[in-house]
Amino acid sequence: MMSQRGEVFPASITSSLQKILTHHGVLGGSVVTFDKHGFHSFAYGHAFLDSIPFTDSTFLRIASISKMFTGIAFLQLVEEGKVDLDQDVNMYLNFKLMNPAYSNMPITARMLLNHTSTLQDSKQVLTMAKKAIFRDSLNPDQEMPNFSELFLNGKNHFLPRTIKTKKGKIAKVIPGSYFHYTNLNFVILAHIIERIEQEPFHAVIKKRLLDRYAIPGGFIVQEIPEHSTLSPQYLPKGNTWIPEADAYSAPYDSIFTSITDYVPGRNVLRFSPQAGMRVSSHGLATFFRSFLSDSKISTIKTMMFKSSWKAKSDNNSHQFDNLFRDWGLACHLINERQEPFAEDLPWIGHIGRANGAYTLMYMSPQAQKGIVIFINGKRKQSKGSIGFESIEKEIMNIILNKHWRKE
Repeated sequence: MMSQRGEVFPASITSSLQKILTHHGVLGGSVVTFDKHGFHSFAYGHAFLDSIPFTDSTFLRIASISKMFTGIAFLQLVEEGKVDLDQDVNMYLNFKLMNPAYSNMPITARMLLNHTSTLQDSKQVLTMAKKAIFRDSLNPDQEMPNFSELFLNGKNHFLPRTIKTKKGKIAKVIPGSYFHYTNLNFVILAHIIERIEQEPFHAVIKKRLLDRYAIPGGFIVQEIPEHSTLSPQYLPKGNTWIPEADAYSAPYDSIFTSITDYVPGRNVLRFSPQAGMRVSSHGLATFFRSFLSDSKISTIKTMMFKSSWKAKSDNNSHQFDNLFRDWGLACHLINERQEPFAEDLPWIGHIGRANGAYTLMYMSPQAQKGIVIFINGKRKQSKGSIGFESIEKEIMNIILNKHWRKE
């Protein structure tokens, strides 16, 4: 178990953050900021019930922020000329990917990166993911399914040709223009990464990204350093907590399917490229602080941070309470005032929600600063798919208006 690594916030900030997390019934969490002066951090509660404290060195599955790592690695391949953003993505696949309602419109990597592919998540994908990741207790040596099976025999995972909006209008769901946030987009991107690099996805991310800035963690639990703490994700139940993910009482190798003989391209769902990165809040802050200042990857940042889709009334599914109004490649863009962000625009980043846990990372390239929030569980659970949680807004307002404003 590692202690806190960032400089502690001033007492007034710490007190405010303490009150916010207590009010929302948080089990454990941390807040880390980075800027040109370094890091500040705050930690609260427990990684495990009434035992191990949660610190900025505690590892947590960061959910959809993971997509930014998948996207960055893919854009490196674009920069190296190994893939093209605007060619038919079938050039790189071993199965056919086509929206049957728009068979003359090829799906491109750009559409996968900005969620305009018109793909949607399905129960079949979730079922296959569980089979790819976990050993079956009745058949521990079962063979990992092949990812391409999801798309065989006429199966497709696309939205219908048209969707009725809340105002009763009929919206055309056209590839390249209709935004629908979908995990499957980034699974397919990771599949392409494996086929091109001929390495397991987790190894590509470690070599290309994490090792570049000496960040511990990764897309398999075995990459977490020995003696570190990996916090489960929790949902509240009555007066107690139910660990929903990463609560292991047996050796990892008896829980997860073996990757000893894994063949790249077989089933990248094994690594959950859309949500499976485990890293500490300090590690995540260090990665993106280094990423912002790294002049050698300026082309990658230019591609990522350029707007590639903007919301209109009828060109998106209005997910997350209309949080997403502008999208780059593998990242959410906030180019205009949007609570709680009003200065140092644009803010660029991603939210993560999974199994009761909440994560967030947003950064300002102009101001060279950013904020990371980890929450492993909270008693006040929101109903439905909303945008920024009230606890996240309250934390960010403290950081934006009290911590940084004094500068």
